[in-house]
Order: sequence, then structure tokens, then C-alpha cells
Amino acid sequence: LSHPIPPHPILSLRSLVLLSVSMLSSAAALALSTVAALALLLLSPGPKGFDPQSCARLRSALSSHVFGQDLATTQFASAVCDHLWGMSEEKKPLKPLVLSIHGPPGVGKSFTHFVAAKALYNVTSKTSECPGRECSGYRVVYGLDYTLQEKEEQSEVLVRKLMEHLSAHQDALVVIEEYDKLDCKSRGVLKQIFDKGFAMNVTLQRSIFLLESNLGYGKVVEALASAGGQQEQVNSETLQYTLKNMMFSLWQSDKCEDRVDTVKSLSLIDMFVPYFPLDESAILLVIEKAIEKRVELVNKGRKRPIEVLVGKDVLRLLAGKIEWDGEYAVEGAKEVATVIRRHVFAPLYKLTESEEEESEDEKTPGSEESAIQFLFEIDSTGKRVHLTRKRVM
Repeated sequence: LSHPIPPHPILSLRSLVLLSVSMLSSAAALALSTVAALALLLLSPGPKGFDPQSCARLRSALSSHVFGQDLATTQFASAVCDHLWGMSEEKKPLKPLVLSIHGPPGVGKSFTHFVAAKALYNVTSKTSECPGRECSGYRVVYGLDYTLQEKEEQSEVLVRKLMEHLSAHQDALVVIEEYDKLDCKSRGVLKQIFDKGFAMNVTLQRSIFLLESNLGYGKVVEALASAGGQQEQVNSETLQYTLKNMMFSLWQSDKCEDRVDTVKSLSLIDMFVPYFPLDESAILLVIEKAIEKRVELVNKGRKRPIEVLVGKDVLRLLAGKIEWDGEYAVEGAKEVATVIRRHVFAPLYKLTESEEEESEDEKTPGSEESAIQFLFEIDSTGKRVHLTRKRVM
């Protein structure tokens, strides 16, 4: 008969000791990992904010990247820089800066705030995420971000998301697209923010709000026509009153508030900034910049860089392939990407697949480091462009 072996007291004590050591090791490891995580949190840089050089970077970036909107970018930069200038004093600005941006689609309204965000937060790398980690204070709120069926729920989501962002970023750049379509409750929250720069225990005086809308673009076009197509001749004050009155009529029709409150809401907008339709000179600059960017991408995949020359005749041919209404592009710069893909991308992409070998008679001292020059030319049909190697003379 077999008899059960009683547990050995020494073995039991040893197991207990091993178990205790194991538990202490786990606790120590957990404590070390917690300390490490806290250290990383404390040592990691906080959200980027505005700095003393933000204004200079903004002015430079807008003049280099936004074309055909001299009046708008000048007013935009002046308003933002004046707001930032006030931050250098001991007291904070009394309220956030609020700009209302108006104009037809495709003329640079959204591109302006993208360029502005990178400049204001000093995002220099072309691979940086913006919106994203590198400029986390930049937030774009779209009218159709939330597709909830109940309008009340949609408003709750919009307000909550906005306040979460503002509570985390004292120097925020917030863009509200299609703001003319906001419901009464959302407008009420914005009114509280714009009036006192304070809402739900969040202080917001340093922030910048851009309210974007296509409303009134017909009036913007009329104002430009009345000025003979010269933006500098447009009466900015008269156009501002026109746009403000259009917003007043729209908001009064919603019956959210009485007349006096609507007037006060609109008075909280510091400036109405008009964006005009793009003429040929602006479109030519947009096409030229688009080609430059794609050449940069080509060079990333090559050992020896290339340089691509584009004449005015080629640029005009490409510009002629978008739709025009008299002197102005119907969809602004939106069609430029389509034209580039149809007529420019394929010949440029070929240069990433195989690098042309230099013939012996073209080799010169130091040629391995110099860029190979190519030229876009109009083909024999006069309707398309092709890329040719520029001969060394």
C-alpha cells in the first residue's frame, strides 16, 4: 500500500522565500518602470507655443507659399503679429484673436492656416506632422466632423472636443470651417470664449481663432471687380461691413438670440479677411511651386540630383488646361494637382526608375556632384509637354 508523503517543512519554507523574492523583484521592476515613465514625462518637451520669432516666420512663410492673396496675407499677418506683440507685455491680451476668413473655394484659405501653423510653432522639417505632434496646438474643426443624427448630440461632441484641445494648449491655433453653419448652442460657447477668453475653467486669451466660410464670396468677387482687379484698391472697410451684415442676416434668421446679442457676437470678430479669386499670374506661381516640390521628391530617390527648368510658355500651356471664367480660375488652384498628374508626373517619375548615364564626352571634372539639367518643353502638337536632357555646351 502506498502512503501519501507529508509535505517537507524545509521545502515549504524555501518555496515561500522564492515566492517572496519573486514578488519583491516584480514590485521593484514596476517601481523602476514607473519612475522611468515619470522621468520621461518630466523631461520631454511640452506642447509647442508661440515664441518671439513666430511673427517673423509667419510673414516670411506667407509671402513664400501663398500666392495671389497679397491683401489677405498682409491683413492676416498684421492681425496675428499685433496679437503676439501684445503677449510680450506684462499683461495678457484681453481676448483671443478672432479672424473671419471669406472667399471662394480653392483660393488659399485653408492653405494659409496650414502654412501659418508651421511657422507659428516653428515646424521646420518637411516630414513633421502638422496637424500632429509637432504642432499640437493647431486644430481644425470641420462642420461635418461629426455625423451624429441628433443635432444636440453633435453640438455636445463639438464643444467637448474643442474644450479638451483648448485646455491642453494655451497657445492654440483653432480653425472652425463652415462656421456660418454652426448651431445656436455651439455659437453660444464660442461667444463666451471670444468675449472673455475664458470658458469652463480654461483661459484662452493667447489663442488665435480662424473662422472660415465660403459665405459672401460673391461680394468679394464684386469688390475686386469694382476695384479694376487690383486688390490694393479694394476698400477693406466697406467689404468688412458687407460681410459682417451678411453674417448678421444669416444668424438672425436662425432666431437663436435677439438683435442686440447678435450684434455683440459679431463685434467679437476682430477682422473679416477677404480671399479673392486667382488670376493667371497666381496660377502660374502655384504650378511652378508644384513642379518644384515633385522634383524634390525625385531627387530623394537618386544618387545624382537633377534640376528641371520650366519656361513661361510651358507654365501658360499647363495653366490653360484648367477651367477659367474670364480672368479667374473657376476652382482656384484645386485643378493644378490634376494638371500636374496628367502632364508632368509621368516624365518626372521615370527619372526615379533609372538614372541616365553620362556619355564620355559630357563628363567634366566634378560632374558627379553637379546636378543634371532637364528642360520641360512643348511638343510638336503644341498641346502637351515633354522632358528633355539639356545639352552641355
